Order: sequence, then structure tokens, then C-alpha cells
Amino acid sequence: MDAFYLLGPVAWYVFVMAGTPGPNNAMLAASGMNFGLRLTLPHIAGICAGITLLMLATGLGLGAIFATLPEAQFVLAVAGSLYLLYLAWRIGNASAPSAADGAKPISFAEAFGFQFLNPKGWVMALNAALLMPEFGSVIVKAVVLAVLALTVGSMPMAVWALFGMAIAKVFQNPLWRRIINWSLALLLVATIPFMFVGN
Repeated sequence: MDAFYLLGPVAWYVFVMAGTPGPNNAMLAASGMNFGLRLTLPHIAGICAGITLLMLATGLGLGAIFATLPEAQFVLAVAGSLYLLYLAWRIGNASAPSAADGAKPISFAEAFGFQFLNPKGWVMALNAALLMPEFGSVIVKAVVLAVLALTVGSMPMAVWALFGMAIAKVFQNPLWRRIINWSLALLLVATIPFMFVGN
């Protein structure tokens, strides 16, 4: 019973980390603005699935192994940086679905894959695993972490997409949309140096 009582701080940590600005939330705001909530749902689902699997793997011990491999961390940082540049370009050139330029929202697979290249996701998963009370079994601990990611961690994501939709209602001028898209894209690019902290 004491272990479940101690879950509160872990759940709060996951909620705050999932809700504060970062690559995922910048992309969700951009997607909500350009494509609306319905077309952003696969993006949200991909983030949820990726973070859940990452938390599960970290709880099973992958995080401890990964923390001892600086070469793997550097490769992750390089791959994540390149992928962020690609996603920033996608966001910068996005437009509302009524436009005829063929712009598409980020897919489930793209959002899912990015979670394993996202340094904020790794930090969240590693710290949540450290904060987790012992449940007598590594498997139970890992499953509880995954459930927290899927429930508590997923709640703020729709809010970011809805925030993007609110922006779209205020800034309907195509020029303003383009300025906001490129601003969000630049915010993504600005997170790249943080990927190499500690490498």
C-alpha cells in the first residue's frame, strides 16, 4: 500500500514532463493549428505508444544499460538531431489541409519512432524509473511505469493540439500561419544542442 501511495510524485513528474514545452508539444501545437484535432490524433497516439514502450523498456533495465554507453548516447543525439531538422522542415512548410500543396500531418509511425530519439523522453523515462518505488518485481515496476506514461503522460498532449487549433482561429491570415509555423520549427531546431549535453 505504501508503494502505491508513493506513486503520486512519480505521476506528477510524468505529467509535468509530458506537459511542458518540448519537441513533441511544439509539433502537436503546429499540427493542431494546421490540421485540426482529428488529423492530429494519429500523431498523439504515436507519441503515447512510443513513450509507453520507452517507459516499459526503461523500467526493465534498458535505461541503466543505456546510461553506461556514451557512444550510444552520441549516436542517439546525432540521429535525433537529423530527424528534428527533418520534422522542423515539415512544420515550417505545413499548411492547412484545404491548401493544395500536399502537406500531411506527422503520422503514427513517425511520432512513435521519434520517441526513441527524443532526449526529453529519455530523461523523463530514466528519472521516472529512479523515482519509482519498489513493487517487489522489476516487471511490475516496468508495467506501472508504462501505465503512468499511457494515462497521466498522455493527458497534456491533446491540450497542446487544442492550443494549436485556438491559434489557428486567431491567426487565419496565411502569412501569420507561416510565421507561426516557422517559429515552431525554429523552436524545434533550438532543442538540438540539448541533445549533446553530457556527450
